[in-house]
Amino acid sequence: MDLSARLDDLSSHLETFDPNPEEVPVFIGLDGYIDKIQKVVQAQDGQSRLYYPTIDTFAKRIERAAGLSAQLELVSQEVKLGGNAPIMAHALASLGVLNYCLGNFGSPVIDPLFEQIHSQSKLISLGAPAETNALEFDDGKLILSEVSPFQTIDWNFVKETVGMANLTRYCNSTKFIALVDWCNLPLATDVWRGISQELIPQLTNSPRHFFFDLADPTKKSQTAIEEVLEVIGSFSKYGTVTLGLNENEARRLAKTIEIQTGKSAGDELNEVCLFIYEHTNLTNLLVHPLNRSIIVSPQGIQAIPGQVVAKPRISTGGGDNLNAGFCFGQLAGYSLEDSALLGMATSGAYVQNGKSPSRSELIFYLQNWKNNL
Repeated sequence: MDLSARLDDLSSHLETFDPNPEEVPVFIGLDGYIDKIQKVVQAQDGQSRLYYPTIDTFAKRIERAAGLSAQLELVSQEVKLGGNAPIMAHALASLGVLNYCLGNFGSPVIDPLFEQIHSQSKLISLGAPAETNALEFDDGKLILSEVSPFQTIDWNFVKETVGMANLTRYCNSTKFIALVDWCNLPLATDVWRGISQELIPQLTNSPRHFFFDLADPTKKSQTAIEEVLEVIGSFSKYGTVTLGLNENEARRLAKTIEIQTGKSAGDELNEVCLFIYEHTNLTNLLVHPLNRSIIVSPQGIQAIPGQVVAKPRISTGGGDNLNAGFCFGQLAGYSLEDSALLGMATSGAYVQNGKSPSRSELIFYLQNWKNNL
C-alpha cells in the first residue's frame, strides 16, 4: 500500500463528495448517556494536581487499597452527551451526513446536553439517559456506567414507544443501519432480532449496509454472545454486514467461538480475525487495535497502518468516531481500505482535538498525517 498516495486521494475525494441534502442515509441505535470525562488524582501540591498517567499505575494503587480502603479524588474534565449511538451520529453529522439516532436522550423532553448534538442528527428518544464516569489515562480509559434506564428496552418497548409505522418511515430512506452498544442493553439481542425479523423485511429500498458494534462483551455469557452473533448473521439476507471490534473485543469473541467449535484461534491478531470471520456470517470484519486496522472480507485479510496520537485530548468516543468515518467511506463508495483509513483519521482527529472533525478539519488531519510519514 502506498499510504502517502492513499491519504492524498482521500483528501481530494472528501473535497468533492457531496451527500444529497434531501436524503437521510443513516439510522443509528440505540443507547444514550450523560458522560463525565474524568481524571484520577495521584498527588497534589497546592493548586497543582498530578494525575495517574496509566491504567497500570492506577491499578497498583487500587491493589494497595485491598483490605484497607482508600479515598481517590476525581477531577471532571468535561460533562457531555455520550453513548456509542449519539457520538457516532454526531460524528457522521459533522462530516455532512444526515441521520436518525434512536436512544435514551431524555423524557418527556430531550435533556439539554443532547441538544448540543449536531443539527443534522435527528433524535428519537426512548427515555431517560444512562450515566457514565469515564476515567481517562494516557494508555486508555475505564468506563464506569450506570445503565438501569436500559433495563426495560426490548423490541416491544421500542415498537410501542416509537411506533412501527414511524420506525419503517425512518429506516426506509436509509442506506446504512448501525446498531451499537449491545453489551450494555440487557435486551439488545431481542431488539436486534426484532429489527431483522419484523422491520427490515418491510423496507422497500434494499439491499443496504448494516454495521454492528458490540462494545466490550467481557461481562456477557457464552450463550449470549453465540446468540447475538447468530442474529447479526441473519441481516446478511438483506445486504452487506460489517462487524466492528477493538482488539480486546475480538479476542473475547474468538474465545467464545473456540469454546463453541472446539477449535483454536491462534495467538496472532491476524489469526484471531480470520478465525472470527470463518465462523460467522459476516460480509466484512473490521478490527482496530491502537496502531492499525485489520479488515477481513471476501477478498481476504489486509492490515492498514494507522497513526497513534501522542497526546490524546480525549479517548472516550474514539471508537465511535472511527465507526463513523468508516461508514462515511462506505456511503461515499470508497474501498474497504480507504474507508478504514478514513475511520482512523476521523478517530485520530477527534482524540487529538477533543471533538468530532468537520470535513475540512478531517482533510487537514489527513494532510498532516501524510506530511508526518
